[in-house]
Amino acid sequence: MNAIFRPHGRFKVWTEGQLLITELTGPWNRELVEYWAAQAFQLASTFSAERPYIGITIVHDSILCPADAIDRIARAIQVSQTKLHCIENVIVAADDVDGKDLVKSTYHRIGLRHFFNNFDSAKMWAEQTITKHTAQST
Repeated sequence: MNAIFRPHGRFKVWTEGQLLITELTGPWNRELVEYWAAQAFQLASTFSAERPYIGITIVHDSILCPADAIDRIARAIQVSQTKLHCIENVIVAADDVDGKDLVKSTYHRIGLRHFFNNFDSAKMWAEQTITKHTAQST
């Protein structure tokens, strides 16, 4: 990582079944995204074609970040779907998350098509999607 600034924002990442979950508090910068992507990659590497995953990112406080951070997120999404076994990446952001409506179209453009207001609905959708995907693959 070629950091200019210290990472801004906070995150933690873990797996639950076939979910790769990140809890992220923003705003954040590219340096944080690079650190997050490296940790997420290690965890995502444990999934396989027989056991694919869905990435769920839960955002708190603010979803705002600079353009270079968006570019790094876009690269991470591309890697997750072309080199790892990721079915989809989704965002959970309550209505009170700063910038949600402002950046939604940008996130759609880089491949984050599904936004949820709460984790329970995202988890339910993800589990149903994994079940459908598995059934179609067999």
